[in-house]
Amino acid sequence: MNRTTFLAALYGLLLAPLALAGDCREQLPGWLEQAHPGHATGQLLQDERGGYRVDAGQSICKVWPARPHLTLVAVPLIRDSLTDQGESDLEVLVLSNDEPAIVARQVQPHLLDWDAIFVSGFEFDTAPYRLREDELAFGIRIHRRNGSRLNPFYETTLSLYELENKHLRSVLNELIVVTSGGERDDECAGSFSHAEGVVVITEKVGREGYRDLLLKQKRVSHRTADVAGECKTVEENTERQQYRIEYDEQRYLLPIEFSPA
Repeated sequence: MNRTTFLAALYGLLLAPLALAGDCREQLPGWLEQAHPGHATGQLLQDERGGYRVDAGQSICKVWPARPHLTLVAVPLIRDSLTDQGESDLEVLVLSNDEPAIVARQVQPHLLDWDAIFVSGFEFDTAPYRLREDELAFGIRIHRRNGSRLNPFYETTLSLYELENKHLRSVLNELIVVTSGGERDDECAGSFSHAEGVVVITEKVGREGYRDLLLKQKRVSHRTADVAGECKTVEENTERQQYRIEYDEQRYLLPIEFSPA
């Protein structure tokens, strides 16, 4: 192989992950039909949980940078849908880019249900979550909000998934990493808070070889009021907190402050 041919081949290899990333959305309809035969015709599908429809418009995909031969896909499976509420599962799939094959899949019932608070979007988080030894996990961030102007609310949660052979499982379930909320009147007076956290993987190894996680959170609270005809911030407070998250049996346990009521 001469130098020109070698460089061309190397260039092609370097561009391969980028090409896959660009083709991801183009390949998604075929992957969805492969995972849910008949969905493309719009028919109601059935599984062990009953009837459902695939929400292709909200489905997402991303080539896994740490394993560029694999593509991650997340699919809402709508079980019931009304104007102001609905039930929807989240299906997560891992697909092989080398051949049209599903490597692993998992359905999480009711994860995307909505009512006054609805899912405004979700995305893959492929930061290098090295939870144990050299095993890498990937994440999904789900964004939720309400539609209130006087009592606004916004939240982002992070779930982590681990691929073991051909088995996919959730090892961290909906840790709140961003939350904002407050209340105000029709004029100006109100109180608000915004908290945002970063997940750090520590060096401390816990049960089954899983490293402890640390959520470093910054919370800013402020109050607004009318001052001489202008709406201004009249009080502001900043707090920083840390929460240790340890693995126990099948998953990481959420800190009590983040556990569902």
